[in-house]
Order: sequence, then structure tokens, then C-alpha cells
Amino acid sequence: MHRHRPAFITVASFMIQRRSRLPAVIMLLALTAFGVGMLFARRGAANVAEESQLAALKAAVEKPDPKPETWLAYAQALKSRLDYKAAAVAFDQVLKADPYQRDARLGGAYCQAILGQSNAGDVENFLKFMRDTIAVDPKTAKAIFERPEVAVYLSQARFQTLKMDAIAGSMD
Repeated sequence: MHRHRPAFITVASFMIQRRSRLPAVIMLLALTAFGVGMLFARRGAANVAEESQLAALKAAVEKPDPKPETWLAYAQALKSRLDYKAAAVAFDQVLKADPYQRDARLGGAYCQAILGQSNAGDVENFLKFMRDTIAVDPKTAKAIFERPEVAVYLSQARFQTLKMDAIAGSMD
């Protein structure tokens, strides 16, 4: 009695015999697809973790008398999510508690500078922020004026004057 193999097995074995690289190519494609899927799954998990961290920080700053460190962590998380307006407010909360907090000054300046590039009203906020920074910490103000996001403002005489004030104040 003669046994017949199913047709798909016969075709598959014929393809493998004729094209010895075909199984390797199929395996490579399968592994690539699996890797891409894992990459997207991992990014999704990271976003979920980031969202939950942001929600926890928001809840922490909404409690009575949050610590400046909590406000700073919240501000930095908002900045990393490109929510510059909310981040600027959070950095201001840190500076109310500790006007000399350098990370809050630098982060607040960055957010104010970015906001000012898209809205003329925010340019005035950045100008005021920089005046306050010069009064409190001229060395930090000088460092801020050397940053690339601030370069666009230096074409204005009022910012040039502030930069000179920061340089003069930092030499004291």
C-alpha cells in the first residue's frame, strides 16, 4: 500500500530542497517582525509608566504644602512632555520657595524662552523672568543668555542690555 503525503508538505519540502535559503529568510523575517512588535510594546509600556508618574506627581503637588523638590520633579516631567506653560508655572512654584534653586531657574528660563518664541505676550514674561534672575543670581542669568533657545531674543536691545547686566553682575 502506497502512502500519500499531503500536498502542502510535498510543496514545502520541494521549495526547501530547491531554495535552501528560504527557511532562513522566513525565520529572519519572523524575528524582525517580532522585534518590531516588542519595540512598539515597550514604548507603550514606557508611556504608561510616564503617565502614571506624572499623575502621581500632580496628585502630590495638589496636596497642602508640597515640598519644592516635588514641584521640581513635576516641572521637569511636564517639560519633558513639552507642556511648557504648565512646566513654567511649576518651576515658578519652586522659585517661590527657593529663589536660588538653579535647576528651577534654568528650567523656567527654557520654558519661558520657548513660550516667548510662539507668543508675543510670553516674551514679556521671559523678560520679567530674566530681570528677576539677574537680581537673584546673575551668574545663572549669564549662563541662560548663552543658551541656544535664548539667542533669538538677543537681537532686541532690551535683551542685549539684560545680558550686559548679567555679565557685569556675574563678575562681582
